Amino acid sequence: MEFSEILNYILGGGVLALLIGVLTLKATVREANAKAEQAKAEAERAKAEAESVRIDNAEHATRILIENIVEPLKKELHETREELRETKKEFGATKREMARLRKAIGDANSCKHSDDCPVLYRLRDLPKGELPERIERGAGIRGQPTIRSEEDRDGDGTAVTGDAGDTDRQPP
Repeated sequence: MEFSEILNYILGGGVLALLIGVLTLKATVREANAKAEQAKAEAERAKAEAESVRIDNAEHATRILIENIVEPLKKELHETREELRETKKEFGATKREMARLRKAIGDANSCKHSDDCPVLYRLRDLPKGELPERIERGAGIRGQPTIRSEEDRDGDGTAVTGDAGDTDRQPP
């Protein structure tokens, strides 16, 4: 083969077509890479937007939770605490009254008239319907038991009793 024929083949349609094909292919690859990069950027943007929507939804859900659940519970807790404070005050007052009553009962037991005291009779722990020997039901207020002393068994209410050291036999 001659030099001109070789040159004809090289510069002919085959090599030139190959060269054009390689250059076109490079441009096509660049274009495809550019489109892939654009698609990646769009995917990242969509992902960021989805994350933003998720955060907005979480914030919205949190706000709804706080408004509908947490705030009413805080209000109820505050009211319950106020009721507890009031109950503690009432309990303290009741406790003081009970202490005063215990002291009064303790003092009443040492009174010289404690044997015939209707208040102390009411405070005694007797089974229902059982009366001690010296207590009789009388026509007193609302069926209140009338206490009779040993000397006043006839029921006329004229006998006045007292301790051994009591000379005038009058209540204090």
